[in-house]
Amino acid sequence: MSQVALVTGASSGVGESLAPLLASRGWRVYGMSRRSVDLPGVFALPADISDAEALGRAIGELKAREGRLDAVLHCAGVGGAGAVESMPTGRARRIMETNFWGSWNLCQSTLPLLRQSPRGRLLLVSSIAGHMGIPFRSVYCASKASVIALSDSLRLELQGSAVQVSCISPGDIATNSIATQYRQPAAELDPLYRARYQRADDAMAANVDHGMSASHVAEEMMRILLKKQLAPHYVIGEPVQKISTVARRLLPARAWEWILGRYYS
Repeated sequence: MSQVALVTGASSGVGESLAPLLASRGWRVYGMSRRSVDLPGVFALPADISDAEALGRAIGELKAREGRLDAVLHCAGVGGAGAVESMPTGRARRIMETNFWGSWNLCQSTLPLLRQSPRGRLLLVSSIAGHMGIPFRSVYCASKASVIALSDSLRLELQGSAVQVSCISPGDIATNSIATQYRQPAAELDPLYRARYQRADDAMAANVDHGMSASHVAEEMMRILLKKQLAPHYVIGEPVQKISTVARRLLPARAWEWILGRYYS
């Protein structure tokens, strides 16, 4: 029997590239997003991962159709920019609702099925930003850091089962994410922040414009999925981005803060 995979965030970016790639390799693939998708070889499964009840119904539909689930590749997420002091709390909550609580809901709804698979795989997508604090991206960094911690806990909890969990941290990806996410207008910020915020926001937009392709990240995730033994963490990106996650841990805190501050100044 073909293995069954669920790919979230299938309407754009990495998820949109990954779902048909898996289908082309013989998987039965369900693509989940808030709006229905039309991708080659992919069954659309509309649901908002931040809505636990709607997500539960969607997973129930998948179970009724397939009776099994062998892999979950969680690519859904949202970003946002603003100063902690003035970013609307509702906007910040929405980022956490999707990136953390959406991941939580997805794990709760899919793990009972994944544990029945002889080779269950759960790949949660975080971000290099989840390994550090980036100025004016505080809630995004916090939400992605929470996904890393969630995956660490899950690996310990799932010992004795056949499910393997891994956390994927990509660097900048060339998608339309900057254009579609909430970015607090610089004029709303206190003068203390305004110029630095604008420079940091411009730098982030430039990094995304010159980032990896979504298809490259999808290929890397496919390669990881097929490994016999998954490592706890994978970082996908340019060498300097990979090094940054190590430097964050090894350098003295003030030295690291100076480097990151210079990068975004």
